[in-house]
Amino acid sequence: MKNIRYAVMVALGIVLSTGCSAESDASSESTGKAASQPVASVNSSAEQAVNDKVKSIVGVEPEAIANSPVDGLLEVTAANQVFYVTENADYMMFGHMYDVNAGMKDLTEVALGQVRLDAIAPFADQGIEFKAENEKHVMTVFTDYTCGYCKKLHREVDELNEAGITVRYLAWPRAGLGTENYENMVSIWCAKNPQEALTRAKSIANPTFAKEDCDNTVAEQFVAGRKLGIRGTPAIIFDNGTMLPGYKPADVLIQEIAQTE
Repeated sequence: MKNIRYAVMVALGIVLSTGCSAESDASSESTGKAASQPVASVNSSAEQAVNDKVKSIVGVEPEAIANSPVDGLLEVTAANQVFYVTENADYMMFGHMYDVNAGMKDLTEVALGQVRLDAIAPFADQGIEFKAENEKHVMTVFTDYTCGYCKKLHREVDELNEAGITVRYLAWPRAGLGTENYENMVSIWCAKNPQEALTRAKSIANPTFAKEDCDNTVAEQFVAGRKLGIRGTPAIIFDNGTMLPGYKPADVLIQEIAQTE
């Protein structure tokens, strides 16, 4: 049972690395949209069987169990991941489901988009925001002032704002919680003018910080990012749940976020 549980946890991405996260320059992207609510309800006995089996193997209770487009196969959300379980709870499937008749639409990514939006929703008013005057979209970015690609992206915020894209930063100190990196991120979030503090920290090679403290959610933001599978910065989430794990130039981001409309 221990081996089965470990294999499932690895598949779900909930076995965390103990090392400091490296700077990410990945450019692959997810292309989903937020999921709609399922029309049909799940059979109560099947739901209970799946709930019990997932909890016994994974060690966490599912956040949601819904019908999938495949008869007899249920869509399960647990540990911020989406996977599939048969109604009798005898089989689990990990991977992405595609709708062949809808142009290979990635149905799993659709569901994951909603998972991401739910995960960042509690921080909607706790990020450092650079607001577009004519806002069309909100782009959430997990960031770290020490990240070279984060600095590069920050220099393009004005261009994004001009295109109607608000940039909302969430904290993701790459060195982890309890480190100097983390304490400096707290100081930025607690500064009298967080926008200026973040811009300054990203604009010079070796910034110094006046220690600031306040009621903040920097740690919670970091943990939320880890649960979403973020391992480096910047990590970008569009307002439809699409996630881009890495830097992309502003002109590319503008084009890609427009395609989600």
